[in-house]
Parts: sequence; structure tokens; C-alpha cells
Amino acid sequence: MKYSGSLFNIDSQSPLPINIQIKEQIKWLIGKDLLKPGDILPSTNQLADQLSINRNTIQSVYSQLKEEGLLIIQKGRGTQVAGEEEIARFKTQHPYFLFVEQTIKDAYELGFNIENVLLSGFAYMKLFGQPLKQKPRYLFIECKLSSCIFYLDEIRRITSADIHTIDVSSSTENVLTEAIRNADVIVTRADLAQKVKRFADAAQKAVISVGSTNDVSLLLNMIRQ
Repeated sequence: MKYSGSLFNIDSQSPLPINIQIKEQIKWLIGKDLLKPGDILPSTNQLADQLSINRNTIQSVYSQLKEEGLLIIQKGRGTQVAGEEEIARFKTQHPYFLFVEQTIKDAYELGFNIENVLLSGFAYMKLFGQPLKQKPRYLFIECKLSSCIFYLDEIRRITSADIHTIDVSSSTENVLTEAIRNADVIVTRADLAQKVKRFADAAQKAVISVGSTNDVSLLLNMIRQ
């Protein structure tokens, strides 16, 4: 399906640069399934003319979204939304879209100026950073307490980590996928690393494999940094 510039709404008076406005709107259109895998976007010239902006601005946006894996740019075929696998991964990694949508609806119902609310939130983050520092989340996969207790205790001692364990033999793929998606650090036995990596790659997470005393020492040294 082809789309025209009518889907986009840019504001030249907004403090947000136009390229950011377009880029984030494309992400929302993909997230809301208004742009689907394989859909063809207007050419840089077409969209620049429709929005009355510089062609280089559109080209920069398309290139950035290509680097993020959301668009495919092919000579002679134009620019199109990436495949189903890439878009599914994008949606999995950006679960906050629904939260943002509901927050904006709530602010609107309270009579707040939405742009002022968003800009105020941005200013707050720049001034004060994260309101609450989240504990790092460690996921130990198929690493029984009986065999890992000596360094699980050490991790608890030197960090404030939130530690979880999971047994792949008694967990569904959905449970494993969700656990990996929610983890910051994933640790598993060396003999299970390849199996776990298949799920971790989809969530763009790294896996630490522990197969010897040297591996444990490396893990602990990394955590101390």
C-alpha cells in the first residue's frame, strides 16, 4: 500500500525539529499498524513537496530509520517498511507506546496543554535524571541454586540487583522470551548458551555463559565495574 504526506502533521512552530517530528510519527504509524510491513512510503522528493520542506530532511529521516531496522531502502524499489520479523521486534522493544497514549488521553481529559506537559517532562529529565534508579535485573537460566549459590550470593553482596532464575526445561517459550525481554543481564550455563542466544538475539540482549571458575571470576569482575 502507498501512503501520501496527509498522514503526517508537522508544526514549524514546535520546539521539536521537523526531522524528529517526522521520524517519531513514522514510528507511531508503524506501532499502530497504520504502516504495515512492506508498505511503500513516498519518495524523498514526493514527501518533501507534500510537506513543503527540504528533501535532505526526509532523506536523513529515512536513513536513520533504515539504520534502526524499520525501513528498507532499495534502488529502483523506493522506501518501504521492514519485514514482519523486524517490526514485531520493534513493537516488543517499545512496549511503552500504549502507556504514552493513555497518559496523553488522561492529560487531555484533565484540561492540560499536551505539548506543555511533554516539554515539562523533558525538562524534568534533563534537570533531575531518572526519578527512580531502577535496580539491574539479572536472569539466571537453568542455573540451579545448588551449583550457583557461591556467586549468586556474591552478586547480591556487591550489587543491588534484582535476581531471577528460570528453568528452561519446565518453562514455555513465551515465558522464557518474556523473562529475557525484562532482564538487563542474562547468565546461563555454557552448554545452553546457543539455545538461549536464539531467544536473546530476538530481544537484542547479550548472554553471559558460565562454564568454569574462570568464567565466574570474569562475571564478578564485570559486575564490580
